[in-house]
Amino acid sequence: MPEGTSAQGRSEVRIAVNAMRARLTLLGFNLAIVTFQLSGLQHRSGGAVVPGLDGTVHLAPAVVLLLGVALSFAAMVAFVASGRLDERGDCTHWSLLLGDVLMYLAMAQTVAGLFEPMLRDLKVAQVAGSSLEHEFDALRTALAAAGGIAWAAAAYLGPAVSFLRSPFGRPATAAVASLYLALLLALAAVWALAQRTQLELGIIGDPPSVLKGLAVPLTW
Repeated sequence: MPEGTSAQGRSEVRIAVNAMRARLTLLGFNLAIVTFQLSGLQHRSGGAVVPGLDGTVHLAPAVVLLLGVALSFAAMVAFVASGRLDERGDCTHWSLLLGDVLMYLAMAQTVAGLFEPMLRDLKVAQVAGSSLEHEFDALRTALAAAGGIAWAAAAYLGPAVSFLRSPFGRPATAAVASLYLALLLALAAVWALAQRTQLELGIIGDPPSVLKGLAVPLTW
């Protein structure tokens, strides 16, 4: 070991600040999509009518999208906190890995909130337009497959790659992985609750469960 080099110096993680900035840009793009989708949800047909509220209520998609907003802001905080306050601003803290996980989960919520209402509309159109039943079925299958791949990539593949490539050591990586699993289960539970409440409001759907929330595209 060269003179003056400590074990702590050798093990220090220094990630270029541009890597964190690229993630913040992606989160901004994700928030723009969610905001646009939320603003148009109440004007979509097929929602529940609740006395005292204007428009219709699409509870499950709205809850999922709002969870995406919360996760996006939490990821922003984690990313900014990972940067060192000096002239270079390199990212040295394991909160960068936490930000990755939160970002991917936010993207998964956005995908679910975008695809579910449209796929439900196609299902209604398939029943109503009997002469175009096969066309609507083909469209639903194609969109469900595309959305399912995107959701699985964001919910599972992205975090898995981040954990495998993590430079922050086993203890920190294991801690963030445990938090990821807890968040995944919590999001599935909230999704199931929103779907169950939506059924009680009179919107037709399949009985939800937490296990289904771990594989949302299979319910489409």
